Amino acid sequence: MEEGKHFIGVGDTGHRAAKELCRIYEEMRGCLFESEQDRPHNHLRIHSYPCAETACFDDKDHLVILVGSLIDPGLQDARTSFHESRPYFMLTVGIDHQTRVDADDIQPLPDECLIYPDTSLSVPVKLAQLVLQIFLIHTPWYISKRGALIGYDLYDTKQLFGGKVVKAISMTSDRAHYRQNFSMFLDKNRADIRRTKGILMSVWGLSIMQANEILKETRLLLTAGADELFTCHNLPADEPNILVTLFLAF
Repeated sequence: MEEGKHFIGVGDTGHRAAKELCRIYEEMRGCLFESEQDRPHNHLRIHSYPCAETACFDDKDHLVILVGSLIDPGLQDARTSFHESRPYFMLTVGIDHQTRVDADDIQPLPDECLIYPDTSLSVPVKLAQLVLQIFLIHTPWYISKRGALIGYDLYDTKQLFGGKVVKAISMTSDRAHYRQNFSMFLDKNRADIRRTKGILMSVWGLSIMQANEILKETRLLLTAGADELFTCHNLPADEPNILVTLFLAF
C-alpha cells in the first residue's frame, strides 16, 4: 500500500460506509485541497476489506482507519492483519458495541484506538462523515481548505488515544444559536465528559476565538488532570451549520 492515510471498510457495515465515503469524497474533491497540494500522497485512500496485499508500513505518517461491526469476525481479522503491517497508528471504529455481550473483551492494541461512535453516528453515511473528519483533523490547513487551523498531527492523537477506548459524540447547529445548543449538548453528555481521561474537541465552522469560548465552557466539566486537545476547521460560508465532535477517552 502507498504511504499516507487509508480507510478500510470491513464487512457489510464497512462496505456501505466505504461506498458513502467514496461518494462524499468525490463530491468534495474539487474544493477539498489547495490547488498545489492536490497530490496523490495527500489524499485519503479508500478500500474495502479484504483489499490488496498489505505491505509493512515504514513511514511515520501512516494512519489506518478501520470501520466495521464488532459482531463481524472480519473486523478482528482486519485488525490483526493491519496491525502486523505496523502502521504508525490504527483507528478502529466499531459499531454494535452495545449489543455485543463480550465487547469488554475486545481491548485496544498499544498502537490502536478503539472508537465507539454514538448511536446517531453509526449509520453508514454518518460513519463516512466521521472518517472524513478524522482524515481532515490530521491534514493541515495549507494542504486542505478544511484542514486543521491549529498545529496538530498524528503524534498528538497517538499520545492521547493510543491503547484507549474512545467514545465519539457530535452536534450540529445553525450559526445563530450555536452557543445555547452547545450548552445543551454539554449538559446531555455531562456524565461522560466528567469521567473522560482525555478529550479531543474538533470544531467546524467557527473562528478560533469562538471555538475557544466553547472550549472554555467544556473545560468546566473536565476532571482535573484530564488531557485535552483541540482542532478548528473552516467551512464554506454557504454551509449553514457548524459542527462540533468530541472524542472522549476512557
